[in-house]
Amino acid sequence: MLKEGKIGLAEAVSITTLLIITKIFYSSTAVVVKKTGTAAWYMTIISFLTSMLLFTLVYILMKRFPGKNIIEIFQIVLGRFIGKSLGLGFSAFILYYSAMSLREFLELLKAYVLPYTPPSLIFASFICVTILLAYLGFEVIARVSYISIYPVLIGLGILLILASTYYKVDNIKPFFGYGLNTTMYNGVMRSSAYAEVMLLAVAMNTLKDTKTFKKAGYISLVFGGAFFSICLLLYVMAFSYTIGSENLSGMFQLSRIIYLSRFVQRVESLFLFIWVISSVVTVSISFYMSMATYCKVFDIPSQKPLVYVFGILLFTLAILPKNLSEVIEIHMIVIRQYSGIWVFGGPIIVLLISLLLRKKGGSIKDEKI
Repeated sequence: MLKEGKIGLAEAVSITTLLIITKIFYSSTAVVVKKTGTAAWYMTIISFLTSMLLFTLVYILMKRFPGKNIIEIFQIVLGRFIGKSLGLGFSAFILYYSAMSLREFLELLKAYVLPYTPPSLIFASFICVTILLAYLGFEVIARVSYISIYPVLIGLGILLILASTYYKVDNIKPFFGYGLNTTMYNGVMRSSAYAEVMLLAVAMNTLKDTKTFKKAGYISLVFGGAFFSICLLLYVMAFSYTIGSENLSGMFQLSRIIYLSRFVQRVESLFLFIWVISSVVTVSISFYMSMATYCKVFDIPSQKPLVYVFGILLFTLAILPKNLSEVIEIHMIVIRQYSGIWVFGGPIIVLLISLLLRKKGGSIKDEKI
């Protein structure tokens, strides 16, 4: 069994919340506005409600197998071979998620801040920090997440307040965007943007009990839904949906237009600070969870021997896309619009099978290979 230590409710909420809200700093803002227009701010509420429903079904599954993480449950319900295969699929997807997040951050950083810096230098420095945090373990990452979430939220809050002079209520008209059907469809599909909450199911052994899992999941989802809705509403009010759909990083662009006086300008430096912190921590979390999932599949007691191997895999996957367009139009669409089918759908199918077979509790060693 992988030794990960124990974390409290506050750390668990910090991890999942940071994973969810960091997407607002990337291309998600402009993509959502492009798809739903002025309805973007309440489209994400539909996504949040859908993810709440799906998470509730996953919680029911976890409650049937108290003290077990999702990988152990897969093996108990489906048998060791199928369960391990499904666990490996989760590990591969989490690593893919980590690599694409890293590549998107790199491309946006180069586009806005460091156009002449060699990409290899940014990759190397970023991956070194990621490997270090993953080597130190989950408890350290949880504490770093708990500390980091405060400057991220406070910094973004300051930016949104400073940009208040640019907000125009008329920019959110027409209220129905491109139509209710479009808004509803994208709202349901974009529930994948909240799929990071499922990492709590992988880290179940680090939580006190199933009630902590439930509380951490619901708190993260509610906070993430409110956060996305407010940010998208203010973003559309500042740029309108026509201009807002053309920016690469909506929040960074919002920080660049702030000019209150000759003494209050160029506040994107503040945004860059919180952007780098949140990106480093979120990539480190997902990178570690990929290794942790792999370790749980094969009963490896420590993640440390795998850190450098997974670091090479992370780098290899991150450099595969040819350019930013490929990252946004293919990989981010897969992760933020369709991944929920896999991430939520797999455990929900396992729940249905466990109900049909009347499996509850149990031990992995009782199952046949």
